[in-house]
Amino acid sequence: MKEAAKGCGLTSPNPRVGAVLVKDGRELARGFHRAYGEPHAEVDCLAKLKEGEAEGSTMYVNLEPCCHHGKTPPCTAAIEKAGVRRVVYGMSDPNQKVAGGGLKQLRAAGIAVSGPILESEARDLNRGYIKYLETGRPWVTLKFAQSLDGRIATRTGDSRWISSPHSLKLAHQLRAEHDADMVGINTALADDPQLTVRRVKGTNPYRIVLDPELRLNPNAKVFDAEPLPVLIATKENPPPEKALILIDKGAELIELPDTEDGSLDTGVLLNELGGRGIHYLLVEGGAGIFKRIIKAGLFDEIIVITAPVLIGGDGIASVPSLGIQKVADAVKLKVYKRKSYGSDLVVWHRPLL
Repeated sequence: MKEAAKGCGLTSPNPRVGAVLVKDGRELARGFHRAYGEPHAEVDCLAKLKEGEAEGSTMYVNLEPCCHHGKTPPCTAAIEKAGVRRVVYGMSDPNQKVAGGGLKQLRAAGIAVSGPILESEARDLNRGYIKYLETGRPWVTLKFAQSLDGRIATRTGDSRWISSPHSLKLAHQLRAEHDADMVGINTALADDPQLTVRRVKGTNPYRIVLDPELRLNPNAKVFDAEPLPVLIATKENPPPEKALILIDKGAELIELPDTEDGSLDTGVLLNELGGRGIHYLLVEGGAGIFKRIIKAGLFDEIIVITAPVLIGGDGIASVPSLGIQKVADAVKLKVYKRKSYGSDLVVWHRPLL
């Protein structure tokens, strides 16, 4: 799993996969899928050995080896050619091009197959890949830092910095692990965020701004880093003069229909992002976007960073009113994980199904 996790933020639309070769109780090599279009984990692992070294070995891999030609040749053929005697897998591949076919090919070649093992961990590691195959949409994570009394900013809009430097580093790690990072136009105008990875090593995610009227400043910091284009979700038939200016800066516009309340249809946006190979979407603000996504039930995870500070009731709430009248109708979540970062408490939540 640790090897596979090295590919977080790099492999989409492919899954995150790692492989380890063991023989006579001794580890021979490790490998992982480094990026879409590059060798898969099994091949990356085998490539570190001399010819014949893998004969009689056992390969541990978190996902069923592929058996089809895509950007790269099938891993089952490489495993068979190398003389691997046994394969232990974490989960079968839900991709219809594989879906048990890889395991069948391995067994047909006389290779022993064991698994699944640690299946829940394996599935969680590739939760975005699985969701995309099931729905065509990315895994959506909402992340915000708040005060102890649930405020993400003061009444003037000041929010820097509610959380500790340790939590800021976590925020950059989350960006590195996601394919895209999204904010609303109000957050983009107020904070002028870069939405890039700086405090840790990693690749910048695609930046997305929800901007119905194309109010984004052409000199905004989101245009200062690779990769481009910056994706701007806007209304249908946006102002052509503004559109041309932003396109000239490196933006790509995604025109979306309105919902009944006049806001952009976020569900259609998720379909568009899934079609672009984005499997993991991080949403960092603001409160209005959090409200719409939560009310529509379009989120998969909420990460809340709570700092030991009090701002008061006139501050900006992390989640605005959802119109809920009874506690029984509240959005119900389960705590998936919790951890301290400096003086802050960070809790991962997922919907209670």
